[in-house]
Amino acid sequence: MFSVVPAKLYGTSTIGVYMATNNRYTFIPIDAPEKVEDLVRESLGTDIVRVALAGSPLLGLFMVVNDNGILVPSIVAEEEVRTLKLTGLNVGVLKTRYTAIANLTLINNRTALVSPLMEAEWRHVISDVLGVEVISDYLCGSPLVGSLSVANNKGILLSPEAANEDIEKVRAYFKNSKVDVATVNRGRSFLKGGIVANDRGALVGDETTGIEIMRIMQVLGAQQ
Repeated sequence: MFSVVPAKLYGTSTIGVYMATNNRYTFIPIDAPEKVEDLVRESLGTDIVRVALAGSPLLGLFMVVNDNGILVPSIVAEEEVRTLKLTGLNVGVLKTRYTAIANLTLINNRTALVSPLMEAEWRHVISDVLGVEVISDYLCGSPLVGSLSVANNKGILLSPEAANEDIEKVRAYFKNSKVDVATVNRGRSFLKGGIVANDRGALVGDETTGIEIMRIMQVLGAQQ
């Protein structure tokens, strides 16, 4: 059963800024409290990797990850890349001018929707490392396609700012995925900041309401 567990990290409900996950590993800051590991195991059912990127705990901004690989910006240190490679996943460094690459990318194990801000020469790297088809497009009229959405291999949540056109094109891009709008943390539309999800479950910011949790479960926990 898909499990949704409320959580807080560093005293804030914007947990998605600090964490990233796939179905094998959840990446958390080096100094995250041990109770975060318990919540990860309860909701996501993964092994845990403690790491910093560019000496920072902002893993949810700097990492793009699926079950095939990990992408990070060029500001990360070689030692940090070596730690990521210990997972056995493909690891790629995007030498783009942007650092918060997770805000520019919506992915699952099959497809990557990449912001038009991302330079075209890096799309083949994204495809090779993550093993996905890469599509470049806006979402909700914004280039921040990753910050306005959350995906796993079952469903995709979009900001309530999404028009019907946005919903339909995401359904076309991410075939066989349930797509619907949602909010997190009492009405916030930047979903990435408040949700860390894989195919087993999700951690959500502790301000998330029961109604919001029900919608998250309906979409990300959808049976395919």
